[in-house]
Amino acid sequence: MNRRRGEKTRRRETGQRPADPGRPAADRLKRPPQFDNWLSQQLRSLYDPVLEEPLPDDLMKMLEEGAKGGAGKKEDEDR
Repeated sequence: MNRRRGEKTRRRETGQRPADPGRPAADRLKRPPQFDNWLSQQLRSLYDPVLEEPLPDDLMKMLEEGAKGGAGKKEDEDR
C-alpha cells in the first residue's frame, strides 16, 4: 500500500469519485449558454470556408475507385 504507517484513510460516500487534482470540480465546468453560442459561431467562421473548397482530383479518383469496389491499383496488397 502507498500509505504511511499510522495514516488513516478517509472514507468517501458511496457513489462519490475521488478528487482529481488536475480536474476542476463538476460545478466549475458549467458554462453559460452564451459562451457555447459564441464558440459555435467562431468555429463556423473558421471552418466553413474550408468545407466549401473542392476536393483535389487525386482524392476524388480514390473515392470513386473505392465506391466501385477498388477496381483501381492494389498497392496495399504487398504490405
